[in-house]
Amino acid sequence: MIFKFKKRIALFFVCTALLVNFGSCRIYKKERTPPPVSETLSADCENIGEIALRLVAEDMQAIDFLVNLKLGGEYIFDEVDDGLWYVPVKIPEYAHFGDLLDRLDGIYASAEVYSPFFRYPIFGEPQIENFGGEIYAYPHYFSNFEAKIDAASIKIAELAEDSAEFTFGILGHAFFSEGSMPMTKTPGGWRLDESFFFYCQKRLDLLDIENSVSWEQNPILDTAQNAGSAKRFVGDCMFYNIFLGDCESSWDPQSVSELYALQNEAFRYLETQAGLFGHELRCHATDAQNALYMETDTYVYNDADYHYWLDILLMDTEYGSANGLLETLSANGPGFDNYGLIVNINKRGRSYAVSCDPAFDGYEEYYAERAVIYYTADMDYDYVLCAATIAHEILHLFGAADLYYPNDGEDIRKQLIIQYFPFEIMHYIPFYTDDATVSAFTAFRVGWRNTLPDQLMMFQAKG
Repeated sequence: MIFKFKKRIALFFVCTALLVNFGSCRIYKKERTPPPVSETLSADCENIGEIALRLVAEDMQAIDFLVNLKLGGEYIFDEVDDGLWYVPVKIPEYAHFGDLLDRLDGIYASAEVYSPFFRYPIFGEPQIENFGGEIYAYPHYFSNFEAKIDAASIKIAELAEDSAEFTFGILGHAFFSEGSMPMTKTPGGWRLDESFFFYCQKRLDLLDIENSVSWEQNPILDTAQNAGSAKRFVGDCMFYNIFLGDCESSWDPQSVSELYALQNEAFRYLETQAGLFGHELRCHATDAQNALYMETDTYVYNDADYHYWLDILLMDTEYGSANGLLETLSANGPGFDNYGLIVNINKRGRSYAVSCDPAFDGYEEYYAERAVIYYTADMDYDYVLCAATIAHEILHLFGAADLYYPNDGEDIRKQLIIQYFPFEIMHYIPFYTDDATVSAFTAFRVGWRNTLPDQLMMFQAKG
């Protein structure tokens, strides 16, 4: 939890003329007569350029149809799956699956080139289904892939007897302004070796792998990312433990020891998850002897709505504020890449995090980002503390967002969460960390991925 200021029915491919083998990424089909084509091999780049222009236009249309789901048709309510919708396509040239394959055969060099459309999206179930020879779209992912090839910029760069490559400018893409793609001359004529959509996806993946895009300068970061004392969750990160007692709770050595056991498990989990995304992470924390122990006669709230109690509590101390406390604790120690406070309270409560978000007034007061952890060993309590809870709250300090959207105004995101992120630690908190994963979305939020897959952009937008 973070405080902020301010099945579908299983539609099987039953068309006897087609069997899709997802494991080998091949589409096997009976022979069909290819659509008539008029182009002939020519050394004239102008003619080949016109062919490239036509293929690009048809590729753009296929992307709008198969990825962006800009379809014609009608909505059907599926009573079996209790309210999920399907969109049968009624556009004549796309109404039947066989017609669609014929059309794709006229654009792409082989079935292997266009088969990814029938496995897309990356997360969740495929969007396009063949049901009795008719096409159904399962709109569980609403993409808005806006990048386009600038038709006026297309130029033939290389030309051989049965292959060519053309260059082009790219409009509407955050990272790419130009590119190039190959074509192949098949028995049916010139065809694209790749769809522009998957061409862009592959380039984004390469950028991420090569770290050639700076996460810190990524144009799609929101204001909660890369801010405060806990910025990018990599390198050496120091967490200062504060054990706080109030008018109804106190700490004893046994409880402190049990808390540390959970905290250490959370740290190892986070370090392992960072490693899966290719980053080194080392979590450090003050031990029981060097932690700060504080007592107050007042009542410490166990509700995130009253998160400001910590700063009020520190006003009359030598630190003056949480920012002052962090500054004092970190002044004489070795330099770390990131810092955070972990305020531990030995009573029931729902743990939460307070992060720094420059989008809100007074955010400077929360530069010292802190996780407030309520410890209880009562297994019957709904919010009993476990290592996954601590990991969840620490991820918040570095920009991770809740994926259960308790206050989200976008119903579609609520519906998609369980499909895209069923075991994501920001979606649910299991008792054992082994049962939790970190998704590509959360990895991007905390700086373990430099780019965000287009499919997950809807979760980057605030509800």
